[in-house]
Amino acid sequence: MPYKDLREFLGKLAGEGELHRIEAEVDWNLEIGAITRRGIELQLPAIMFEKIKGFPPDYRVLGNLLTPTRPIKQGRLSLALGLPKDMPPQEVIEEFGRRMDRRTKPKIVPTGPCKENIVKGTDVDLWQFPTPLMHGGDGGRYIGTWHITITRDPDTGWVNWGIYRHMIHDRNTMSILSFPPQHGGVHYAKYEERGEPMPVAIAIGTEPVCSIAADTQLAAGEDEADLTGGLRGEPIELVKCETNDLYVPAASEIVIEGFARPKERKPDGPFGEYHGYRDFHPVNLPVIDVTCITYRNAPILTISNMGKPWDEAGIISSIAQSAIVGAELKRQNIPYSAVYCPAPDFGVIIAVKNQYAGYAHTVASAVWGSKVGIHRPFVFVVGDDVDVTNPEDVYWCLVTRLNPERNIHVQHNAPGHSLFPFLSLEERTARRGSRVLFDATFPPDIEPPVVMDFRHGWPEEVQQKVLDRWDEYGFERMKAKG
Repeated sequence: MPYKDLREFLGKLAGEGELHRIEAEVDWNLEIGAITRRGIELQLPAIMFEKIKGFPPDYRVLGNLLTPTRPIKQGRLSLALGLPKDMPPQEVIEEFGRRMDRRTKPKIVPTGPCKENIVKGTDVDLWQFPTPLMHGGDGGRYIGTWHITITRDPDTGWVNWGIYRHMIHDRNTMSILSFPPQHGGVHYAKYEERGEPMPVAIAIGTEPVCSIAADTQLAAGEDEADLTGGLRGEPIELVKCETNDLYVPAASEIVIEGFARPKERKPDGPFGEYHGYRDFHPVNLPVIDVTCITYRNAPILTISNMGKPWDEAGIISSIAQSAIVGAELKRQNIPYSAVYCPAPDFGVIIAVKNQYAGYAHTVASAVWGSKVGIHRPFVFVVGDDVDVTNPEDVYWCLVTRLNPERNIHVQHNAPGHSLFPFLSLEERTARRGSRVLFDATFPPDIEPPVVMDFRHGWPEEVQQKVLDRWDEYGFERMKAKG
């Protein structure tokens, strides 16, 4: 059965040993950020901060919800999907792909837990919540790091869920980072052209699959709310906002409603971002006037400590976006064996059986032509015998099959993103860059050399003999002692 809300999921994590509660008082000013980043690097459980300096005792902060765990990095994401924590990544990707095909429309309800407290107009105060100053050098406090941002296309009525950062400017304004072709940025551009404010809702602390769906980068016109229902196996319950016509998950911990002003910008940042670096300088971003905040009793503010991988976005990228890329290749009838999108989400690794000369170009073009691939400047095409989830296996393939002269193909004047750390200031401003295909497949007209590993280098009867005698060799006993 799916989780009805974040709190039920936290109960599951606690039962699995995947939730750690800190009852000692901590400071929102950098201390929470340092603790959560250290927790990511050590692959510790999710962290609940129960007491934050200067805030009521029932105001809590939750970090590292889906960050890496042992023995499988994606373990907590698997639990969010109702799967075993130790399910191998490729099996999770395949199951995710199957569930993607069963989209389920949301259920509209008259009210929900997120309406337990309603604050409007001049009573709105974004500083009410213990939003951390996350990293040293950040230009502000970001209330939107692990949430869903909801916008609507003014032409078609199509609603998009995304995860876009939101920095607090004052008690009732914050910024939004979303540039076209990101769908929130496309929507804003349409409203701005009309000279109209764009309705926005930010839902924080949702049932976990909501944020997973919001970060999958579906194609334009596809609803993440429908995907959420498919992934959960039940419709997600939505409730109407108080001051605009958008709908939010009814069990959200905190909902922020407002309107993004047309033709107005404020500096946002710098900020330690998902690619593992701090932005070089502030960027001028649209401003949201907050008109209402609703929240649950004893609200939980969920955060993501972005930085050198992995954080939540990297975990979702590795599973959800891998499934999205695979679905796009299937849609275009392009055969492949496996797909993996490791963190940070700049690249994709695709295992294929080389079909014809230049086949890797067909694969790369399909990726770059999709929503999920527009901002993935690195495509690695490897042989179908390579485990795309194993960095050592991929590296071995690259350095033994990639011809440095003939198999690295650069495409110039490609779409770029202002957050790409390798772009020049001019390229960032123009959002233009380059992208590259690494074709690490053997040419289809030659007999590839035999791979010298256990599976390929010995006769099957010898392999079986060794496997049958493995305990006799004493390896299992040695493992038990270790």
